[in-house]
Amino acid sequence: MSRSVNQSGEKEYSASLEKLRKSDNGKIIITNLRRRLLAFLIQSERTYCITALDPESLSPDDILIAVVRDIKKDIEAAFIEYSEGKTGYLPLSKIPADIKIKQGDLIPVSMTAQEQKGKRARFTAKIDYSKYEDGENLKNRSNHLAKFNYLYRDNNGPLNKLAKIFKNDKYDEIITDDRKVYDLLKDKQDNIRLYEDASFGLSKLYSLESAVDEALAQKVWLKCGGYLFFNKTEAMTVIDVNSGKFQPGKGTKSEDAFLTVNAEAAIEICRQLRIRNISGIIIADFINLASKDHQSKILDILKNASAFDHEPVNVVDITALGLIEITRKKEYPSLYEELNAK
Repeated sequence: MSRSVNQSGEKEYSASLEKLRKSDNGKIIITNLRRRLLAFLIQSERTYCITALDPESLSPDDILIAVVRDIKKDIEAAFIEYSEGKTGYLPLSKIPADIKIKQGDLIPVSMTAQEQKGKRARFTAKIDYSKYEDGENLKNRSNHLAKFNYLYRDNNGPLNKLAKIFKNDKYDEIITDDRKVYDLLKDKQDNIRLYEDASFGLSKLYSLESAVDEALAQKVWLKCGGYLFFNKTEAMTVIDVNSGKFQPGKGTKSEDAFLTVNAEAAIEICRQLRIRNISGIIIADFINLASKDHQSKILDILKNASAFDHEPVNVVDITALGLIEITRKKEYPSLYEELNAK
């Protein structure tokens, strides 16, 4: 009997991946929720990505005038103030050779990496003005602007972020109840629809509040009765897989039961990493499996499921203690950071 349960578990997680592959192209829902303009990717009635589209956030194409607050030659960097009370990191290697800076100087900069995980935003002063319309005029104007002013402002910043994260351009439709978003996208997207039913908003229609709650929760339940538990540290994210309320069939071997829970957990971990936009080092503590073959199956599931992510995911290996190491790159802050930003 244990063999049939094991085969059933394998069929379930194989079916989950196949359903995702063959699912509808999905919908992007854009609405205001929790004091943020949020975009959701919904596929097969499940949420696979949530991101904030903040029109006030800096775009990599923006050029603004920052103030040099300190120069640290020991770390070959300068600290700049680019907005009232906001400091950034400017490597000295990112300053043109013909510019000599000192404390208090004004300097035009562009952002190369957003502020996240307690790290300052990173900037460059090596700006390619040739990519801007009337770039030479912009360069000349940079000497006549006061601190914190924009030399160039990319008003399409939120849309550029949307394009980077939701790379597939074949979504069934984009739905928004925000007139400004609709007006901005209607000439660029022929599949956008303005939702105007005030009596039953998009949030209720697609249970978006619940989706956000789940994406911020420490505990995520699995259909089998097991659950994931997320712990965020300064250096990494640790995900603990627990059997929870899972009840294996009578006579099922513990190894087969653990494989069933771990297989579902592996698929859900990949979905949660994407929804939460978790980056850096991730350690997944699965239920211990003695079989090397079963361990390899979990690694394969992680690799296959993570292939749907919009960011590069590397499933490294299983450590001697049975922990699975994963790394994930990202360009933007985590969902938690975005929703809790001032």
